[in-house]
Order: sequence, then C-alpha cells, then structure tokens
Amino acid sequence: MSTPVSTVAAPGRRWYTPIAAGLALVTTATLASALPATVARAVPHGTAPARPAAADAHLPETAADSRLHATAADGQPPAAAAAPLFTDDFEDGNAAGWSTAGGQWSVGTDTTRAYRQRSGSAAASARAGDSTWTDYTVSAQVRPNALSSARSSIGLLARVQSSTSHYYLNLRGNGQLELGKLVAGRVTVLASAPATAAIGGWQTLRLALLGNQLVGQLGTVSVSATDSQFGQGRIGLATGYATGWFDDVLVEPPAPDIQPPSPPGQPQVLSVVPGAVTITWPASTDNVGVTQYWVYQGDQFYSQYVARIVPDNSPLTLQLNPTAARSHFSVTARDAVGNTSSFSARTSVDQPPSFPRSGDDTVRPSAPGAPVVTAVTPNGYQVTWEPATDDIGVVEYHVYHVFALDEIRVDAKVTTNSAVIVPRGGYETIYVVAYDASWNRSSSPTVQLVPPATPPARR
Repeated sequence: MSTPVSTVAAPGRRWYTPIAAGLALVTTATLASALPATVARAVPHGTAPARPAAADAHLPETAADSRLHATAADGQPPAAAAAPLFTDDFEDGNAAGWSTAGGQWSVGTDTTRAYRQRSGSAAASARAGDSTWTDYTVSAQVRPNALSSARSSIGLLARVQSSTSHYYLNLRGNGQLELGKLVAGRVTVLASAPATAAIGGWQTLRLALLGNQLVGQLGTVSVSATDSQFGQGRIGLATGYATGWFDDVLVEPPAPDIQPPSPPGQPQVLSVVPGAVTITWPASTDNVGVTQYWVYQGDQFYSQYVARIVPDNSPLTLQLNPTAARSHFSVTARDAVGNTSSFSARTSVDQPPSFPRSGDDTVRPSAPGAPVVTAVTPNGYQVTWEPATDDIGVVEYHVYHVFALDEIRVDAKVTTNSAVIVPRGGYETIYVVAYDASWNRSSSPTVQLVPPATPPARR
C-alpha cells in the first residue's frame, strides 16, 4: 500500500513517497554511533518475551532520533530526516507484498503481530521492496527461536537479485555476526565478528549500503566491507537451519558517507634545521577521498595542538618552539563530510642546535661536567660546568631544565660553559648537552637545581 508522507497510515505495511525532494538525510558522525543498541529482554523460563503494543515502542531512540527531538544551538530545529522507503510492522495481520522461497512463513502473534518462519529448512527467505533501490539502510527486529548449530542463521538480505543472489547480514549459531554475499548460490564471507544471539529475545539487525560500502551492525558489534557485486535490489529476511520471528522492518534512504579514512602513516622526518623540521607521512585512504590532513604538534608528551591543516601529504615545514626539549607530531585524515581517522603514530624530534649542521664528523664530544649553581643573581641562578672536549670543537651547549615533575624545557643555548637559569619552584633538575659542528651530542649528569650553600656567618 503506497501512502504519501503527509498521510497517517494504519498499522502495517507502509510505503512512502517524499513530499519534498529537498528533505535532508539524517546526518550522523558515523553509522555505528547511530544504530540502535541490542534489544534483549529477560523473561521467565518457558514464556515469550513481552513486547509493547505500539509497533515501534521497543526500538530505543538512536542518536539521529534524538537530534530530531532536540533544538539546535541557534534555536532552530534540526533538519528533518528523509522519509523511509518502506516499513512493515505486520499489525495489519498479513504479509502482502512479501514473496517467499523455502520455509513456512506466516504472520503470527508474539504480544504484537510479527512475521514468523517456522521451518528449520536449509534456506528460507522472504523478499519485499523495489528492485531499483540502490543505496539504503535496512533494519529489522529479529528473534531467533533456536540456532542449534554453527551453520544455523537468522538475518537480513539486501540488494536482492533472487533467492540465490544477494548480500546478507546473518547472526550465526557459532556466535558470529557475518556479512557476506550469495552469488548464484555460492557463499563468500566478506567480514565477521563475535556476537551473542539472544535466543528467544529481540535484537536489532541493521545493514547499510552506500555505493560499494557495506556496514552491518548488531547492537555494539559492527562489520564492514567493500564489494561491488550487486548495485541495486530488494530487501529480505532469511533463516538457515533455524526458526525465528521478524518485526518492524524498515528501509531508509542512504545515510551520508559513514566511513572514516584510514589512519595516516607515521610522520617521517625529511630534514631538521635550526628552529624547524620538515615532515611527510604515508597517505590515508578513504572510500570517497581524503580532503584534509590535520597535523598535530606538541612540546610535551601529554599535550598537542593543531599546527596546520593541509590538503595532502606533501612535505610540510613546521616551526619548533625554541624552548621545547622534544617536539612530537601526529596526523589525522578527514574526508569531505568530516569523517575523521584515528591518529597516526607519533614521531618526535629533539631540539636542534641554533647553528646549521656542517661536516661529517661522527665522534661525540666528551660529557660536560655536572652543572653547579655558583651564584644567585637578580635574573636567576648562575650555573657553570666543566667544558666538554671534542676532536673538532664544541660549538654550543643546551641547558635542560626539568620541573613540575615532567615538564622539560631548554632554558639556555650558550657557547660557553655558563648560563643563567630561572628557578620554577618545587623539585627541579638540570643537565647540559654539548654539541659539535656536526650536531653530535653528549650529556652531563643530571643534578638537582638548588641555590648555593650560604657560608656561615663570621663571629
């Protein structure tokens, strides 16, 4: 029965025609975050689980649903969701519009009416909808009566060509949520993940198709794959060596792009010069295309900020904080609709000397002596140390200052064996690093930063 969106239909099968072509699709950060959680009800032994009288009352509100009930920050209601393509709650007491193959299908009563498959035959399916549908999300409540063996299954079909050619999302007796395809009766498993079947309880299965991208979900368990075998087709319900119930079948228009890009590769250091570093990274991939890379930089291991947003992984030069003992870099990728990858692995760069590297010497300087506070000045503590030696000469010393437990800063870059360090309070330590012209380095012992002892007063 075909019904315009503006007309309220009696419970049962409903086909919808959008009243405005401009109706916005439900926008979600990812499909997984918007899918309903598993609905499983505890019931007394030997009784059927109770179900609300309202056709969809037992469907938990999704993230997308809650947005429809909310008000945006600017006081305007959010965009309306596009009308569903098809829905059937079987409250009209029949299965008109469904075609079956195998099994014993009928509408029965399980507190409310639902579609039942009563035969344990090898393959039983019921199909409905439009053979020209391409991208859509099909969902249904399923209740397996028994999944007695590893080959037992209950699930959804999508882009159905026939009873032997289609995509499927099955909950299997071996405790797997399985996404796959049947081509002329031949099964190919595309993805699977461990999942628990609530025997005798209602659960929500959902399968989304967008281009060659397939995403299936049962509660918090999801599986995904890319495949282009079938581009369009009807939807269906199916069992294999199992019996069970189906209800609240819903077909929705395609969600926006739901797949985040893959994480970029770990940044690679191409060059380091005084005050700057040039990096690149292995590119991310995306089902549609990466449009941005967000490059993060941090001066301490626990902090980072967005240093640059760039369109690709071309070599990128970034300035270094002159007091940062070590800077770290990581990258995320984004696609056109804002799906964001997880972070790449980090790459770290030590504070370089303030002079250009020269020569090919590989011999490190000797270690500088332990720094000693020799005086307290208006500008801070005067620190000195025994000079390092080197076969071609020491060019620069860096004084590292550790305070607030784990804050590390280069507080001085000097050419002699003396520097002024400003105390920060609490327990503080310092050490000195010597550099030669080729940036070979050596470090002094670490010592506590304390003022010099006060000489005893004269009598």
